Amino acid sequence: MSRSVAVVGSGAAGLAAALAAASGGAKVTVYEKAPLLGGTTVLSGGNAWLPAHDGLPDDSPELARAYLRSLALGDADEQLTDVFAHEAGPAARRLESETPLRWQAIPYCDYHAEFEGGRPQGGRTLEPQPFDPDPAVAAMIRSAPNITGPITYTELATGDIDREALAARRERGTLTLGKALVGALLTACLEAGVQVSAGVRVTERPDADAVVLATGGFERDPQLIRTFLRGPMLAPVGAPGATGDGLRLAMAEGAALGTMSEAWWCPAIQIPGEQIDGMTMSRLILTERARPGSMIVNSQGRRFVNEAQNYNDLGRALQDFDPSRYTFRNVPAYLVFDSAYRQRYRLGPLAARDPDPAWLAKGATVAQLAEAIGAPPAALEQAVERFNVYAAAGEDPDYDRGKYAYDRFIGSIGPLGGGPYYAVRVVPGCLATKGGPRIDADGRVLSMTDGRPIPGLYAAGNVSASFLGMAYPGAGGTLGPALTFGLRAGDAAAAD
Repeated sequence: MSRSVAVVGSGAAGLAAALAAASGGAKVTVYEKAPLLGGTTVLSGGNAWLPAHDGLPDDSPELARAYLRSLALGDADEQLTDVFAHEAGPAARRLESETPLRWQAIPYCDYHAEFEGGRPQGGRTLEPQPFDPDPAVAAMIRSAPNITGPITYTELATGDIDREALAARRERGTLTLGKALVGALLTACLEAGVQVSAGVRVTERPDADAVVLATGGFERDPQLIRTFLRGPMLAPVGAPGATGDGLRLAMAEGAALGTMSEAWWCPAIQIPGEQIDGMTMSRLILTERARPGSMIVNSQGRRFVNEAQNYNDLGRALQDFDPSRYTFRNVPAYLVFDSAYRQRYRLGPLAARDPDPAWLAKGATVAQLAEAIGAPPAALEQAVERFNVYAAAGEDPDYDRGKYAYDRFIGSIGPLGGGPYYAVRVVPGCLATKGGPRIDADGRVLSMTDGRPIPGLYAAGNVSASFLGMAYPGAGGTLGPALTFGLRAGDAAAAD
């Protein structure tokens, strides 16, 4: 008689686990508390950091391992690091062989490419190619209000966008980014006989031979945030369903916990009136902060960070505590930019051709902009003047903007030109939390009392303790491990 496996959560980790368990002969049911599937994965770029995949003949598990170990700060797990380094490539291959998912590499360098084993030339990050699902499958997937259309990350990164191709994708119902990843995984799961039960919240351990937790993080639960997370964290970017259900279930089973104070940090903006599932929506700012004619300052009008560094580390910089003023000195911060920037670039949902919205602070001069955001005019004028002197030569002696491969990949440095000048409020956010039950190499949840696997309980993705500790190796650093360990957890759940 086949084993029964309950998978709680329908993002990348959950669907990968469900597919693996079904392929192993188990009777699998996926439970999702939202009425539609996909969770935070749908809201993401769908990128997966999967080193040493078949398309990178000059990469290796050994290089990936060296790179990940060079980033090991905080609560990192060397054993799981080694497993991931060796299994990420095979996981990418397996997903292509068992699902309609087809990968394409994007020209995205590692976030710390200068470290041992890092890749300035990129290639470790894979994204799903556009996917045309069955309409019935597409109807099961949640919406992504933060994404404007069926564009790929490669097109966004290169700026090579075929408007006619986009129109054709809309007409066909083509999925891209996180939706394409979920659509391909879900298609394979359904074909493998996986049952899906949406709109069902799981608060107790399901009656099954094995349970795989894949509910995402706890960034949407204020009490859990106050209890566990270092902060402040004011803008969760993930799906509203990430309220820690899986964490609570694991704690009730006596699970050991890890990485509880960490998250996938980011700078975020919140547009008045924008909502997701009836809750405030937050947007990660990515390339917006790395373009010429822009800089980031705090409420004192002072610059404090390399604006072009990876969003995880920039998010940390927003959390700097000032003991003399007993406040977080960089909350809020402001992305400041000139009129040329405004006329050329998109900012979140705001296109260059759109009229200036009320949420965008504006001033004819730098001093007037400072008054609009409540910063000391002299301090902001001084910060802009100093930044411009060096930026005109492509330099940044204060914070090394443009020195690193990732900086140069997502943008360039240039002085602020003429007015009017603009600013948008930036606050510390996160894509998801990183803490949860500790797992072994096969996704088995470990006991707090003796460190042994809790019988029949598994976890993968953001619900589990990240083996990376403080690190964020590259674009897709969340989904790469989620898929890899989701597959391993599903295999083990079907076989144990």
